[in-house]
Amino acid sequence: MGLVIVPAALGQAEPVPPKPVLPPRTVQPKPPGRGATAPKRLPVDINRLLKSRAGYKTARSLSGQFMAYGPISPKRRGGIFDANANTILIAPDHVVVTAERVRNALLHRLGLPPMPGSKLIMRLNPAMSHRATVPVVTDRHLNGYTYELTLPSEIGADKLVRALVQVTLLDLANRKPQLRDTEIPLWMTVGFTQVLLAQPDLVLVLSRPEQGGNEMAMEEVVKNVRRHDSLAGVRARLRGRRAFDFSEIAIPSPAHLRGENWRHFQACSHLLLDRLLAVQAGGVRLQNMIRQLPDNMNWQTSFLKVYGDFFPDMLGVEKWWAVTIVQLTGQNQYQNWTLSEAVEKLENLLKLPAEVRLNNADSPLEAEVTLQQAIRGWDFAVQKQTLEMKINQLLIARMKMPRQLLPFVNEYGRILQNYVATRQRIESFKPRRGQRRPRLSPMVDEAVRQLDSVGRRLVLFKPESTTPAPAALPQN
Repeated sequence: MGLVIVPAALGQAEPVPPKPVLPPRTVQPKPPGRGATAPKRLPVDINRLLKSRAGYKTARSLSGQFMAYGPISPKRRGGIFDANANTILIAPDHVVVTAERVRNALLHRLGLPPMPGSKLIMRLNPAMSHRATVPVVTDRHLNGYTYELTLPSEIGADKLVRALVQVTLLDLANRKPQLRDTEIPLWMTVGFTQVLLAQPDLVLVLSRPEQGGNEMAMEEVVKNVRRHDSLAGVRARLRGRRAFDFSEIAIPSPAHLRGENWRHFQACSHLLLDRLLAVQAGGVRLQNMIRQLPDNMNWQTSFLKVYGDFFPDMLGVEKWWAVTIVQLTGQNQYQNWTLSEAVEKLENLLKLPAEVRLNNADSPLEAEVTLQQAIRGWDFAVQKQTLEMKINQLLIARMKMPRQLLPFVNEYGRILQNYVATRQRIESFKPRRGQRRPRLSPMVDEAVRQLDSVGRRLVLFKPESTTPAPAALPQN
């Protein structure tokens, strides 16, 4: 039995617990000069600060899929160079209607019924030039995707439709979660845009704001095209100059997207997409191709999976495209090039389009890289698909090359084939005990050295510049 020690029995006082310190019942006022105080008067330039927000509104489409924010009464930016620009003014109320109509028209061409899609937020910027690039921002989240467009308030009608077509194609492709962004081929976006613009009775709702923004007049632009000849504009343009090869449409260089070449690219893309829609189950095939784009590294793989019963490889697509041009315009796509034209074509064929970012915050810039740069810097998965396409393009170009350049075309093809085959064996090599994996650097250096050697010899066939030398100044 234990003993219990009682403090009182020992003559000790019991401990008294401390009293808690409570906060004061009244809140003490802050001393003057500390904390935020209400301003005695508004700033002098308060009207200027609030002026940018006045006259703006947010509009939503009937389906709730499209939302636009921008000025109610936009004005043209003006200037000498913009006086005759073929542009229109768009306001939030009308751009959401245009977006709804473009989506429904595109779904109809694909053979799909109207169906809901991901949200699209459009911001109309009156300070943005109509020549500026319209980027599509894809926001990935748990419930799906949200797309954002920043559009100039003054914009070309074809550029507006093309941006909305690209968003619709992305929405059709992004039907399941994925880690990388889906890339829609440019010819598909441009081709669908031109097909819709040439469609009979296509109505675009444009805004023409009155002064002061009190009234908004509606202007309906109707494209009346004969139903039996929607390719009249394409035929007229392609009769005037040679059509682009399929390889040029598939991977256009920056030179193909400027000036008259850009309008020519639009016509060729229009014809290509129109003919793909005209094949058996063309709409269903394009649907399947769009859905398969996220599953493959490039669109060519998806294309051949869908059109495999028509085209065994990309060389078969090139031949089919040449026959299509002959049927439409009577041009012979396989007529030999001149020496100067062939050298230029071969040099362009050996360049690869790429996107370069100076830093993560900047938008990508278009650039061109050489085969040597791609072999040294790109992943082999991307290299293999790109170089195999270049090998096919060299085989097609060989049919139209003059006799003097055939050895160069053959040598470029041989170098690329040997590199791809050797690199493939090294990548798939599984070393056994005591074996070492072959080194990549000597093989890469040898391929680059051979390409450099052929390039130095090809320069000798490049025609000299015919620019006359400046006359010598008279001496006093």
